[in-house]
Amino acid sequence: MSAKETEHAQDPYEFLEEYEKALPLMPITTPDEELQAWLSFVDMLCLIGIYLREQRPEELIDRVGAIPGDVAMMLSLEPHGENDFPAFERVRGIYDDLVAGESIVQRRELPIVKIIAGGWITQLEFLLYLLTLAFAKNRKYQRIFGLLQGEKEESAHPTPALALDFARLYLTKEERNPAELLNPDSFLNRYFLESADPRRDTEELFRPVRLCRTALLSSCGETMALGDLRLCASYLRPAEDTDYVCFPQISEELEHVYASILGSEKTGIIELCGEDGSGREFLMRLLSADADTPVIAVDVKKLLTLDGNRQQSMARELILKSVFEDVLLYLSNVEEVQGAFPATYILSELQSSLDLLFIGTKKPLTERAEESLDGTIYRISMPEADFSAQLSLWTTFAREENAVYPDDLDLAELVSKYTMNPGRIKEALMNAIHVADTQNDSYKLTKDALEEQIRRICAVQFKDTAKRLLSPFTWEDLKVDARAEKLLRKVCDRVLYRKTVNDDFGFGKKLPYGRGISVVLYGPPGTGKTMAAQVLAKELGLDIYRIDLSQISSKYIGETEKNLGAVFDAAKNSNAILFFDEADSLFSKRTEVSSSHDKYANAETSYLLQKIEEYPGISILATNNMQNFDAAFKRRITYMIPIEEPSEETRLALWTNAFPQGTPLSKEIDLRLLAQALTLTGSNIKSISVEVAYRAAAENREIDYQDLVEAVDAECMKTGRMGVGTELQQAIIRGYREE
Repeated sequence: MSAKETEHAQDPYEFLEEYEKALPLMPITTPDEELQAWLSFVDMLCLIGIYLREQRPEELIDRVGAIPGDVAMMLSLEPHGENDFPAFERVRGIYDDLVAGESIVQRRELPIVKIIAGGWITQLEFLLYLLTLAFAKNRKYQRIFGLLQGEKEESAHPTPALALDFARLYLTKEERNPAELLNPDSFLNRYFLESADPRRDTEELFRPVRLCRTALLSSCGETMALGDLRLCASYLRPAEDTDYVCFPQISEELEHVYASILGSEKTGIIELCGEDGSGREFLMRLLSADADTPVIAVDVKKLLTLDGNRQQSMARELILKSVFEDVLLYLSNVEEVQGAFPATYILSELQSSLDLLFIGTKKPLTERAEESLDGTIYRISMPEADFSAQLSLWTTFAREENAVYPDDLDLAELVSKYTMNPGRIKEALMNAIHVADTQNDSYKLTKDALEEQIRRICAVQFKDTAKRLLSPFTWEDLKVDARAEKLLRKVCDRVLYRKTVNDDFGFGKKLPYGRGISVVLYGPPGTGKTMAAQVLAKELGLDIYRIDLSQISSKYIGETEKNLGAVFDAAKNSNAILFFDEADSLFSKRTEVSSSHDKYANAETSYLLQKIEEYPGISILATNNMQNFDAAFKRRITYMIPIEEPSEETRLALWTNAFPQGTPLSKEIDLRLLAQALTLTGSNIKSISVEVAYRAAAENREIDYQDLVEAVDAECMKTGRMGVGTELQQAIIRGYREE
């Protein structure tokens, strides 16, 4: 034997020295350098495999990934022990240097090392991943893998069996459990691999596999665009001004919980619970900026509109983005679909594969949804913005957008009138900017345009339970006594100066509940209760809705409370005035409980009082009979305002105001005589004036006393008052005689 042959016999794996020297010294600072290092490792494994096939077939008898030759087949049938690979320690040393070498430790953001460091897959699974990555990057591996697996075409995708054959070169028995590669629910099989030939009917161990496109591109360090994910997802722009926070304590809490979960190496869900516009998404933008980590917002409702295959495909892409790009996932609109199986499945799918998941909900997750999730659920409830916070938001957003408020706008008064969350404030301001004039590169806003946008955004849909009332009347139109007008103006003060009293004076801390305003307008029919409510709406610039009690009251136990709850829930963020006309049926005096009906009637009244106190806006109750309200009810009402039958002086004002300037009124008619002779309400006087106007118009003449006598008689007969027209006629005659 020659010296060279003797040396070769002493060290048949001499070629490993080149890899031992080269691989640990390779610079690994970029994704491409990292990829080349691991491809060199795969080259080494392939070279060993080919060498064993050609030079040492006796060491191949326990292979499972290749069709054995005649010699290997005969040897595998004879009794034998398992042959250990002689160069096991040398190959293992090269592998360990690649996994934990200094160059890798210094570059933890490289894509391939993330898979190892993150613990997403086992070492055996990582090997199969490397084989599929190599196959996708260089066509030479097609022939090499075909050769090593004994394929007739000598061109083949890698299989789990091939990975097991290579694993014997450097993994221990405990580290190469075949079950890991065959588990369909493993992270590798669910998100990295796909069948290379789904039509091929073969055992799982020998099925050809390939790397999915997203995993392939991500492994090469390519940041993937959202692509089809744009149908249901978008990147959140990190907050630019991290010093500005509407709720600093909530931001600090989120950052603390986020760091705690990451530090504990446990799985968890952070649920941001609050209404739309409460700042949930902005908190995620703040976290993105603070943690220097991208955030993808996923609309689960939109995701579930897609077919099942696309849902699974997008879930896989989201998870791979989280693995390779270190993005955080924030799921919104979860509560709208959380009861459905697909939504529960998607939540479970994402959360079971990721250590941390963020969820935005309007209401807390249901028990059913929570049961489908693993790990700790940490709930952060978004607080309502108080008046100071809202004022700060209006100021800050305007500065950011270079918008200028008009001189006649008092921001404190605006905040007192319209309670809005951050999202709605931003939307209203941006909409007002769109219709504003520009001057010196700034937007000149107007008060009317701004309030119009606020009312549009706060508009509420009550369906059949309420109808919006027009508010054309002013204080000049409303003819009530001085006491009633004074109380009505105090209601306005309650709205306009809420910020001053609650924030500046500090009363808000003493009134955690019951910041709303409740008003009872009581008096005979036709005295102007509805008009008074409309005047308040006009004065404050608020929408007013008349609640349809016929749609709310129900004979079935619990239904009335349910309907009332729906009304107040719908109106919660509307800043609207709720007007309950003829409210006796709902707000009647509570009786002694002598029957189950009395018991539930009292429960309905108590529930209603609770909802009125919780409602942050104005609730107005109109009734013709004040005696139906008990003392306990009255104590919980902010203002009790009598709208009584008008006095003679008030009636004169009503008659004067009833006829517009262009009305052809006979000079003989004395309005003071009408005020003295007739005890009528404002509603009566309005109806009479309209009636006589039509009589005169039809005959193209002036309105005379006879028109008034007949119209008064007809109006009073509606309520059973007979002979009033005759009384008026007699008063007119007396008036003539006195003259």
